[in-house]
Formats: sequence, structure tokens, C-alpha cells
Amino acid sequence: MKIRRGPHLTSFESRLSHATGKDLSLNELVAQCIIFFLGGYETAASTLSFTTYMLALHPDVQEKVHSDLIKVLKERNGELTYDALQSVKYLDHAISESMRLFPPAIKLERQASADYELGETGIIISKGTVVSVPVYAMQRDPQFFPNPEMFDPDRWTTEERINREQYLFLPFGAGPRNCVGMRFALTEVKICLAYMILNFKISRCPQTKVPLEFNLGMQGVLQPKGIAVAMETRKDNPLLK
Repeated sequence: MKIRRGPHLTSFESRLSHATGKDLSLNELVAQCIIFFLGGYETAASTLSFTTYMLALHPDVQEKVHSDLIKVLKERNGELTYDALQSVKYLDHAISESMRLFPPAIKLERQASADYELGETGIIISKGTVVSVPVYAMQRDPQFFPNPEMFDPDRWTTEERINREQYLFLPFGAGPRNCVGMRFALTEVKICLAYMILNFKISRCPQTKVPLEFNLGMQGVLQPKGIAVAMETRKDNPLLK
């Protein structure tokens, strides 16, 4: 069997070329790589920072996550595997609630590909119109989330979620054009938080700002002016035994 050298340097470039029916220019390829890098870095980092901050302000939630982690690790001989992480449901709930309060992107924008009538309102969205979805405001609307300023991970239990319209929570967008890196980003954040909570108690310090102050980051990404917390080493980490 012979392997013929094609025009593509990588599998990534080959797949993009196959999908679009044309070769990518060097500028197009570099632009895609930059978007993936920046999008994957800043959004995951902000979610990790905001969740850490909220756990510092809510030690009861933090201890519940810690207890969940300890329980799962004991059931799996102290191994923090991918399957083990999926079993720590309260960690998922805490991350989701943090992303509700502090979504990585405060708005989403989509361009209408055809004229569209908006339900029974009679409003026509013309082809080519850019529609902006106010994610930050929507996820803090008391009509959809009672006591919206309260950090409450129990909003994300199965019982609560099935009674809520799915498109009210859009930290990664929704539908066929949602964030392609959603599962990877969530796994990345969960691993970091799991190791952090198992190794440290996170708490307020004199420099912790309540409430937070913000800068507007890249393309509407929510950026705090500074997050400071205290961290104390735990002595009961099963991963160290």
C-alpha cells in the first residue's frame, strides 16, 4: 500500500477543506487557530475564576461539593477518572449556577439566513438582520429564575431543569451552532475545581471584593477587575494517600 502526500499539512486543515469544498489560505487557517485558542482560554479561565469566587463566598456549597468528591473517590479506590467526575453531580450544579450568574459571554449574536416571523407577535426578522441575545440579562431575570441574585446550585437538579425552558440558559449557546468546545471546556473546569477543592479550603480574604467589579473583555466576555480568595491546605485529601 502506498500513501500519497496530499496538499494539506494537518488533519485539521484537511477536514476543513473537505467541509468547505476549497482549500484554506494560510491567513484563514491561522485565523481559525487563533479563534479556537482565545475562545478556549478566556471562557474556561473566567468560568473557573467565577466558580472559585462563589465557592469562597458560600462555604456550605463548597463543603457539599467536597463531600461529594470524597464519596465518589472512596467508591473508585481514590482514582479521579472521567467517569468519577461525571458522578459528582453537585459540582456540575455549582458550575452551572456560576455560569448563570456570570456567563462567559454576556450576549450571543446570530444573523438571520431568511425572513422569519417571530411567533404570534407579527414581528418580521428580515434576512440578514443581526439578532442579539442578552444572555447575562436573561439569566438574571426573576421571571425565569426566582431570587436571581442568589447563588443556588439546587436550581440545576433534574427536577428543576425539566420544568424550565432549555433556552433560558445559554452559556455555550444552543442548537447546531453552539460552542464546539463545550464538553471539553466543562471537563477542564471540573478537573481543575475537583483538585482545588480536594487540596484546599477556599475562603474570603481582606482583598475579596463583594460585589465584583468588571471590565468588558474580548467580544463581550465578562472579565472581573480582580478576584482574590484565601486558600488553606486540607489535610484529608484521599488523592495523597
